[in-house]
Amino acid sequence: MPLPRTAGQLQQFICATNWMRDSLIDYARVVQPLQQCLDVALNGKRKTKRVASGIAVDLNDEEVNSFNQVKMLLQQSAQLAYHRDGATFCLFVDASDVGWGSILTQVAVWKPGVTVTDQAHELLICKGGTFHGAQQHWSVIEKEGYPIVLSCEDLDYVLLRPGGFKVFCDHRNLIHVFAPGQEIKKHVRGKLLRWSVKLMEFRYTIVHIEGTNNLWADLISRWGGSVTATTTVFKRVTRLQARAQRRPLLRPLDQDGFIWPTLTEIASTQAAHATAAPTGCERDDNGVLWCGSTIWIPAVATGLVQRLLIIAHGGAQGHRGEAVVLNHLQRAITIEGLAKTVRRFLRSCLLCLHTKGGKIIPRPWGELYRADTRNEALHFDFLYLGDGFGTCKYLLVMKDNFNHFCELVPCDTPTSEVTVEGLLGWHSRFGIPSQWLSDNGTHFKNHVMAELCKRLKCQQNFVVAYCPWVNGSVERANRDILQVLRTMILEYSISHQDWIYLVPLVQANMNHSPVASLANRAPVEVFTGLPCPPPAYVLYLPGQEPREVSTSNASIGQALTQLRLSIEGMHRAVTDKREKITLLNKRKSRGAQEINFSVGDYVLRSRVDERRHNKLLVTWIGPYVVIRADSHSFRVRHLVTGSEQDVHASRLKFYADSDLEVTDELLEHVAAQGIILKVEKFVDHRCNAQSQAFELLVSWCGLESIEDSWEPLRTLTQDVPVLVRAYVEAKKDSKLTTALQELVSS
Repeated sequence: MPLPRTAGQLQQFICATNWMRDSLIDYARVVQPLQQCLDVALNGKRKTKRVASGIAVDLNDEEVNSFNQVKMLLQQSAQLAYHRDGATFCLFVDASDVGWGSILTQVAVWKPGVTVTDQAHELLICKGGTFHGAQQHWSVIEKEGYPIVLSCEDLDYVLLRPGGFKVFCDHRNLIHVFAPGQEIKKHVRGKLLRWSVKLMEFRYTIVHIEGTNNLWADLISRWGGSVTATTTVFKRVTRLQARAQRRPLLRPLDQDGFIWPTLTEIASTQAAHATAAPTGCERDDNGVLWCGSTIWIPAVATGLVQRLLIIAHGGAQGHRGEAVVLNHLQRAITIEGLAKTVRRFLRSCLLCLHTKGGKIIPRPWGELYRADTRNEALHFDFLYLGDGFGTCKYLLVMKDNFNHFCELVPCDTPTSEVTVEGLLGWHSRFGIPSQWLSDNGTHFKNHVMAELCKRLKCQQNFVVAYCPWVNGSVERANRDILQVLRTMILEYSISHQDWIYLVPLVQANMNHSPVASLANRAPVEVFTGLPCPPPAYVLYLPGQEPREVSTSNASIGQALTQLRLSIEGMHRAVTDKREKITLLNKRKSRGAQEINFSVGDYVLRSRVDERRHNKLLVTWIGPYVVIRADSHSFRVRHLVTGSEQDVHASRLKFYADSDLEVTDELLEHVAAQGIILKVEKFVDHRCNAQSQAFELLVSWCGLESIEDSWEPLRTLTQDVPVLVRAYVEAKKDSKLTTALQELVSS
């Protein structure tokens, strides 16, 4: 078979071999160079056969080798077996940093007591692929779980069997996430949680296997690691200012006036404090006192000691830790209380604050909002449950703060209209609560919700981002809903797409279940005063006498009085129980660091919640100035851009007090960390003669016009497509319009 000379021939070859990929081991990795060559050839063009036939391609050595390897795979393709009804199906999965692999086999006669590697396996299907785009930045557990979910979705026609199948994985933590019948833990991230819900329709047993035994799936996922991976780097719109030449505050060694210690200065300092010299010191020919093999430095000479510490810690020494700095100094000098001096000096190093320590700082538990009466405060949030046979994908969860009474509203999309309808429905049945608590989603924080809150005379409280424990009441309800749904789907043996029909049962289960925090009362009892019906009441029992309902005014009044007294008694018991639980939880939070900053101080903010992927970026960025203190968060302002945001105290670290002088050096230090700016408007455009591509002159929010910069049209189209499209339509430049259309089509 000759080498392809046109993009059409290459496209035909890739499409033809793709039909055989189920029996071609490691096909995705081998064909990747050819696929990249085809993508480059058809970039910006229509991917039709007629257009591709007119584009010439010249394969390099790597692509020719890939072409020959694909032909070799066709010659040595593995023989696939037909699946048998009574066989045991085994799915082996594994993933690496660059790709994933899965192999489905069957064992005609499973031998108990024999290891899985010694069973007689027959190959059914092998699959594999590489991670692209955002997938490359997934965590390890997400990459390991991806082939399980993808294989089950693609091979459902084989795996949906009465006897189920076995999944073998070498990631031990993933076993607890995907194990059927287990409770979903609170630390499981959203993506894994959604994936585990997708697996509910399958009957499977997930088993941990050692990595050395998971040989073939591991090879498929890792064979691509020996090839230099080609990744697409998406440029983020940043503004980096040039490095400053003078940095006396943060980098004293770069200061022009920094004085390096000399033997003459040390001798004169020793002479000025000769009375404090330890016994046994000897003076050399230069007049310097030596304590054995080290030079004695007076502890009171703070200026000299400070410079010695700077030399031993900064610059080429790399800002190492206390043990390293102390070891360097103890080899050369002797200072009284040196360890304590080094420890105090390292705590004041402004550059070490950006990199040392954990990603978050544990803080003492604060006081959450606690309602004293029923229907005083309402929590609400949207819970994504996936596609169903209908159009509903989300669940609006509304929960009373005092007694955990909740209502569940299925919906198609999480919008403000759904939220308003749900709140008005709650209002029509129980009255409107005076306090609303939710996260900062756009479906909650918008003009419609603000207007409704104003008209109903309510107060809406928002939870700071990435701190779900502050809104823990409804977050716990979401976890319980998922747990009950998973159990009911297994109990009734229905598809996970029928979850909408289980919503009434889930709501009844949550409202009718006694809770320890409610003094072993059910939410429906505390909220409505109605007795909690046992599950047997839903059945018709022969011989049971019907209950009589009084209709006279006297009997109704007596019943209401008795109901009011019983509710007050239950509320009193509930309040006492919740106070005991609160005190017990506070005891568990001992050891947390108290907040040591206030309004006006300067702090660093943790990047722990950002999806950053460069390991060389510092964890703590800033400093920021604290401008407001709220109940569970602080309002901070960026020194360069002036942007403000709410941050939880665990994401903030003390940097300096309010007396810190904000100099040009400090501002350049902040700008050098990389700032993501907001585009205010586009001023002009041009065609770069060197790159042969259009560029737009960008005006940045918070910066002066002198800071406007030329940015590539391709990058801006990816980051702010709406603004770019509006600018191009307003300018009516035919060349610019054509360039934008080519970028969009590609």
